[in-house]
Amino acid sequence: MKGLLVLALLAATAACSGKGPQLVGAQPSWRGGGGGASPTAGSGVTAARPVVFAPEGRAVMRYNDPVVAPPPTALGDAVVTAVRDAAARSHLAAPVADARLFRACAELAAVVPEEGVVGYSLVEFALQRNGIIEPSPHLLVVWGDISQPQLIVEQLRPKLGEILADGATARVGVGAVKRMPDGTGAVVFALQGSGVSTSPIARAVPAGGQFPIDAVVDARFRDPEVFVTHDDGATERLALRSGRANAFASVVECGPHSGKQQVEITASDTAGSTVLANFPVWCGGAPPENMTLEPSDDGAVTTAGDAERRLLALVNRDRVAAHLQALAWDDRLAAVARAHSEEMRRTKIVAHISPTTGSASDRIRAADIRTAVVLENVARAYGVGEAHEGLMNSPGHRANIMSPSATNLGIGVVLGDDVSGRREMFLTQVFTRVPPRIDLAQTSDLVRARLGAARGAVASDARLTSIAQQLAEALASGVTREAAWPGVRQQLDHLGGTWTRVGSVVEAVAELDTLDGKALLGDQRPDDIGVGVAQGKHPEIGDNAIWIVVLMAERPTKK
Repeated sequence: MKGLLVLALLAATAACSGKGPQLVGAQPSWRGGGGGASPTAGSGVTAARPVVFAPEGRAVMRYNDPVVAPPPTALGDAVVTAVRDAAARSHLAAPVADARLFRACAELAAVVPEEGVVGYSLVEFALQRNGIIEPSPHLLVVWGDISQPQLIVEQLRPKLGEILADGATARVGVGAVKRMPDGTGAVVFALQGSGVSTSPIARAVPAGGQFPIDAVVDARFRDPEVFVTHDDGATERLALRSGRANAFASVVECGPHSGKQQVEITASDTAGSTVLANFPVWCGGAPPENMTLEPSDDGAVTTAGDAERRLLALVNRDRVAAHLQALAWDDRLAAVARAHSEEMRRTKIVAHISPTTGSASDRIRAADIRTAVVLENVARAYGVGEAHEGLMNSPGHRANIMSPSATNLGIGVVLGDDVSGRREMFLTQVFTRVPPRIDLAQTSDLVRARLGAARGAVASDARLTSIAQQLAEALASGVTREAAWPGVRQQLDHLGGTWTRVGSVVEAVAELDTLDGKALLGDQRPDDIGVGVAQGKHPEIGDNAIWIVVLMAERPTKK
């Protein structure tokens, strides 16, 4: 897919001491995407031993069952009232109190550490077991006396307007769990946006089965897409059937696949493609009832250069494990990536399309970098390891990282504010392709074979081949066709009446796989051909473009 987006989730920070409730964690405002996708990636729980997350109660069987209101509680009612008041003051839609999000918040409140942060994977697990498919919400954590709802609301109130203005107006949830003998507990508060609605989707289907996706995206989005990463790591883009305005349908087939299949729904707005939903469905098995979070060695980001090196190592680790070529570091791409990350830091907007620099392709062209492939991931995160995990857990982002076409990578990290001891990290990854050097003789043979397969055997003439080769080499050196053609014409004229007509085809490609012998010949039926091949400069493809020249001649005796 084109530009992609991953955003960070900061759920909690160090616990505070003091008598009153203390707001100890706040997710900075960000949108759910801006150019390609938006799962979240955040800081992991710092722990000396594995943490088992095993929420009580049964998980739901389907995603997106009809929303019901949560049971009334003093804290829940007070929080919902405060959110509605904040929405009214900002002239925004009031989020719906969603029992699913209330349950997820309560489950997280039971495990949020006094020091540290809730990991991305825990938040996603809690959301999904309660039937929510959208990317992670804005979370705030309060530690204090959970029997004093008004005091807790006062801690939350200053952040509400900012989060609502960021688009988190779909649903609200809050959960509280007493954690200390003195009555102190953890309160997890969530506001979440949504850009897609679907019919209910089963969380598990029988082996060899299938499940439909019947969805509608909000009017501000266009061009929806659905991707699936199967249990074997391969990512598939599904065919969609269009329906009424902004509606589409598709079917995910388990086929030979078993276990976890990660589904992602994306669409584009003015800032580019964004992830609207990212959720797993299990084929031939049941979703897990608990998860274990291993101790994290994802050290805090201290320098941008160190973060870039660590991200490159993680990307190439996973590519090599999948038997893909490791990506080469490209300083020019890194400079482009850093400039975009700096703009995201300055504007606090994580997106692929910039009002000043345009798209990733625009930025690459402006830097005078010629390439046949441009892919981009952007992120805002607080840890290198979980940023990479979040990208790899998103089918669209994963497809960029694992693209077999990519050869080069530039990563730009710019550090932002210090949030609870972790530096905010704005990240851009730019993937491009530099075509490999080719064997000229083998490529000439390949071109002739493709021509022969399209039109039958055609004689190769040494004189035509010599002229075609000279033209190909001139074009590859940067000479324009207009400047090179007079010399070619003069050499053909010196051949006298050998042929009644000589036509030519000139093509530049990035990959030999795209060669089509029938397209090269068109409607011509030559008696003799000459093929020239060279590799060099092209204004769009770059310095390793493959230039192919075919001279096609008809003999006088031809009837």
